[in-house]
Amino acid sequence: MSSAAVAEPPTGSRLGKRTISQGVALSTRDVAIGARNMADCMYSRHKADALGLLNAASADESRIYFRRVGGEFSCSSLIAGNDLVDTRTVSYPQDILRGIFAEEALQAMGASVAALQPLPLEQKRYIRPWFAATNRNGTVDEMAVCIADTNPAAIVKLVGTDPESSREDVAFEELTPTLGQCLVVGAKLQASRQALRAALADALYQRLRNPALSLPMAEAAAR
Repeated sequence: MSSAAVAEPPTGSRLGKRTISQGVALSTRDVAIGARNMADCMYSRHKADALGLLNAASADESRIYFRRVGGEFSCSSLIAGNDLVDTRTVSYPQDILRGIFAEEALQAMGASVAALQPLPLEQKRYIRPWFAATNRNGTVDEMAVCIADTNPAAIVKLVGTDPESSREDVAFEELTPTLGQCLVVGAKLQASRQALRAALADALYQRLRNPALSLPMAEAAAR
């Protein structure tokens, strides 16, 4: 039996922590993989609510779905432990959980994801209405949207890696130039690696969900 708890970020932080509480010490990589496996199970068992969280249009709506995906359910053998531990608790901040759910949704949209083409870096700002629902710093979301528009292949490569792996290291290194190009001038990026990965996956999902938002304003309005 596993309990997936949803957790608001602590005061003074918009990123929070993802933790697994159990009776054995785990490496950072094991914790990350275990938490991701649990979230994958949550997505499978609460898919409608998981998509509701991703598709929320406001902070209030997002909080409703965020609470719904928590609770106890069976996800056996997903997190490393020992025979003396039969219940494990995973705590997720909202932004991280959104990102993991976005990765799950992207897997189901395989053909559409593969067909995405990079758009020219021509917009001055990359503001989207769904930012209100993410519980992230707006600078992080805006940078992620810019990358999803201009370098979607880099995000696809990133989300195809295991967390805290050498392949993830390489994917982030290859993203570095685009991060600099897409960061708002004068802004400072403050996000953990997994929080950034979550934002990028979320932005790519949102581009596929509503491609009109990536069109120049005049063209989007005409449609």
